[in-house]
Amino acid sequence: LLATGIHERDEICLAIDIGTNTEVLLGNKEEVLACSCASGPAFEGAHIKHGMRAATGAIEKIIIGEDLDVKCRTIDDEKPRGICGSAMVDFLAEALKAGVIDVTGIFSREVESERLRSGERGLEFVVAWREETSTGEDIVVTQNDIKEIQLAKAAIHTGISILMKKKGVTEKDIDTFFIAGAFGSYINPENARIIGMYPELPLEKIRVVGNAAGTGARMALCSKEVRETAEKVVERINYVELAAETCFQAEFLNSYFLPHADLSRYPETGELLKRLGKYPKKPPVYFPT
Repeated sequence: LLATGIHERDEICLAIDIGTNTEVLLGNKEEVLACSCASGPAFEGAHIKHGMRAATGAIEKIIIGEDLDVKCRTIDDEKPRGICGSAMVDFLAEALKAGVIDVTGIFSREVESERLRSGERGLEFVVAWREETSTGEDIVVTQNDIKEIQLAKAAIHTGISILMKKKGVTEKDIDTFFIAGAFGSYINPENARIIGMYPELPLEKIRVVGNAAGTGARMALCSKEVRETAEKVVERINYVELAAETCFQAEFLNSYFLPHADLSRYPETGELLKRLGKYPKKPPVYFPT
């Protein structure tokens, strides 16, 4: 809050700090709403078959071509040895655009490619062949991996949606969107938007601010005035317990889809899928909120 200065702004701002628990702030100098989303450790590689933290050899970026050829970039340009969270976000967005998965996140059995194959627990997609990796094994994304990322992104989107509803604002009312945290610094904002991690805000409104919590802590340590401001601004922060909201379950279920059960909330992504011929023939089931 201190690092972004939301509490001093006239305009409505949104901020998220992505982690195992993702913190969300929405508001301005009049009032700030806050919540914590249980997004889990999937973005840090946990519960992902070949998941790993952002370290040497981790695949950090994925592009899937029209012929389903895969291009990967790894940290320090070493041979791939796993997939980190930013690449998983890329994979879901790229796979959705390529028709490898549908809006439910399920692999399409209509895809004809040696990369999409039957694994130990259902279909899996080969991101890097064993000849290309440092482990001597194929690096794959499984159906369960996709589910874990969907659950994580749904938790974040649900928190944002509930705060927006309580504040009575829409995407058009938000002036600036701050993405903080180590993970947030490395994700592709457009791909994160395509999969519905957050609302479809214009990319020019998105600001990646790195370790904002650390910056705010340093500001408080170095300035008595900042510490006094922090004590005062707490009075204008209203914490929202998400699980206590009656719409929580429906919001979460809607947010599980890619990008969302209500595709009208993602017009740009919808148009993109139409141009690519990947728009769903049957709309997802929408749960009224």
